[in-house]
Amino acid sequence: MLALCSAVAAHTSFADELPFDPVVARRMGAFYEVFVGRKLTANEIRRLTGEFVGDRARSEKSREAVRQVAWEISFSMVLLREDKESPAALTWRHGFLETNYFRPEMQNTLELRLMTEPDPVRVVDARSKRLMTERDIVALANIRHFARSDGAPQHRELTPRQIEELASLLKRGVAGDNGTLPPFFADAAAYWAGVRQQWPYFNVQQRSLARAYANNTWRTKMPVEMYVSLWGLDRISASRRWTVDMSALIRGGAPNIGELDRLQTTMDSMF
Repeated sequence: MLALCSAVAAHTSFADELPFDPVVARRMGAFYEVFVGRKLTANEIRRLTGEFVGDRARSEKSREAVRQVAWEISFSMVLLREDKESPAALTWRHGFLETNYFRPEMQNTLELRLMTEPDPVRVVDARSKRLMTERDIVALANIRHFARSDGAPQHRELTPRQIEELASLLKRGVAGDNGTLPPFFADAAAYWAGVRQQWPYFNVQQRSLARAYANNTWRTKMPVEMYVSLWGLDRISASRRWTVDMSALIRGGAPNIGELDRLQTTMDSMF
């Protein structure tokens, strides 16, 4: 599924010169209206279509091939519209954004602005090609509190000032040679949604594993089935994510973010 995410890319100045494609406009306009949660203007749809068709034309795709790619991307609208708060939807959103964010062709495009409009990117780690959105930062603080408690997961929003403080610490943590953004930090929003959604249905052992993973991440051995339910992944993607953690466990460590102790202390002070 994430392979489809890379289909959306563009160069605006080139795209504006291309003819308008009504099929692409209908499919991609509808997709982005669901993605951002608002109606797009006619000018936005025209520019979006030009960017999309322009990128595909430069790749020597036929018009029918371009339309097929637009259809494949728009197919995810059902998930984003009907189950938008689920871990599966949040995982897809993040993968879609992360896959496209680091593509040079996406810079200064309307498409990238639309991708980041509902949930702004706050932390970028160019080395690992991972990023954290505002929602990930709020989720990470809640996960930290959940990991250190013994009750059911309870969500709490952070103030803009608290979000900014954590974002600043995280940015410093990946600046220069300070560290690398851990996979779990980029997964935070989806994982937190999965914990809250699945908690009533988990047995005692599963609840214990979910909390232990929140506290120790890759050091906790969870079955693949819990990766499926907690992140909303398909079986193949869940196995790949499980392999990432198991590889870190076998190596005895994984790349970590700088100033982690200070980050954790700051999160603790917010609850």
